[in-house]
Amino acid sequence: MLRSLVVCSAMMGGTALACSPPPQIELDIHLAAVNAERAEAARAPLALSPELNALAQAHACDMVQRGFFSHTSPDGRSMMDRARRAGISGICAMGENIAQGQSDVPTVVASWMRSSGHRRNILDRDFNLVGFGRGPSAHWVQVFAGAC
Repeated sequence: MLRSLVVCSAMMGGTALACSPPPQIELDIHLAAVNAERAEAARAPLALSPELNALAQAHACDMVQRGFFSHTSPDGRSMMDRARRAGISGICAMGENIAQGQSDVPTVVASWMRSSGHRRNILDRDFNLVGFGRGPSAHWVQVFAGAC
């Protein structure tokens, strides 16, 4: 299982940035925004998963630390590879949304909803769990899963 606090040694402007998880209030706002979109599309709400939060946060921090922006890490690890490495099991379906540069939750969710692939993940009927991460420099990650 991933630690709930991930420290990145990303160098920006000569200082290392801590890459701590978003505060609970931000996670709650993010969950409410995603579930509002799902309700509008007649989809069941998602439940927040601490394990998926940690997975999303680790990926957001890794992108900042190693200076990449992709679903696949520079060493070739995919979202599923990262989930297996973190010991996450009992999942039959997974999806991931990433974004960079949006200033807040409403802006990033609106951006994802304008993109067909990201929108599909947010509204996917197979998903019932979600986790959120945000790294320095506004690196956003959503990880969706459907428990078996």
